Amino acid sequence: MIKKSQLPLNRLRSFEAAARLQSFSAAADELCVTHGAVSQQIKQLELQLGTPLFERHSRGVQLTNAGQTLFPVLSEALSRLQAAMEGLTARASPRALRVTTTPFLAARWLVPRLTQWRQDHPEDEVHLLPELRFLDVAKGEADIAIRCGRPPWPGLEAQFLMPIHLSPLCSPNLLEAGAARPRQAGDLLRHSLIHADIVGHRRGEEWDTWLTAQGLRVGDADRGLYFHDPALALQAAMDGLGIAMGYLEFAADHLRAGRLVQPCQEVVRHGFAYYLVHNPATAPQTAAFRHWVMAEAEA
Repeated sequence: MIKKSQLPLNRLRSFEAAARLQSFSAAADELCVTHGAVSQQIKQLELQLGTPLFERHSRGVQLTNAGQTLFPVLSEALSRLQAAMEGLTARASPRALRVTTTPFLAARWLVPRLTQWRQDHPEDEVHLLPELRFLDVAKGEADIAIRCGRPPWPGLEAQFLMPIHLSPLCSPNLLEAGAARPRQAGDLLRHSLIHADIVGHRRGEEWDTWLTAQGLRVGDADRGLYFHDPALALQAAMDGLGIAMGYLEFAADHLRAGRLVQPCQEVVRHGFAYYLVHNPATAPQTAAFRHWVMAEAEA
């Protein structure tokens, strides 16, 4: 009988790593020791147990029946120990909440509101991760995401945050060009079109969606200028480079200030919307921020 005080923890760690990686060398690299040290620890464990745990071959190692019995029990025990220690560490020194969204939404909507969050929750730190690509919340790359798309996202919960309404936007100076001034939707095609379509969708898709809703058959809606970032597309429109297909929810202040105008008043709701996305397994830790974001969107 082996007492708890006699458990050979270093030997068990070496065995678990070698069994998981199916290699003494890989286990040595992970544990930052030599191949010989791992081999010696496992040999001592086998002597203590009185049975071999690995079959050694020229091509590598393979678990014996005894090794196959020990490995899953040890792996689960170490995983539970790791989880318990991480939980204690998190309570002792809470880490910042990691929030990811696109640079456009971060700049145009979220960042201007974070001052209020800081005032209401001075002890709760937020790290903002603006990314065009989707950070994988399910795998822990971020705690919360504000995503433009359409659910479901596997393994995650999504709450509707806000719609997207499309309408052409341009500089008021563009409308002072006499004969070039658009009088109806089809006239917009005489101008340079500015694009900033959703990542992963074809160029010109948003313009095509809006023009089709006006009853126009479009063959070249993808021509013109293309920007990967909607903020740059709006800036290009303000600089008079063409007409952008804009999101009205994020252009309201530019419209009020007269930096942008709508050459046509027709508005089309986008097939996608913004959603607040989180992992249900971490819901308690993210609840306060999620409730705050939802309240800001409703306001």
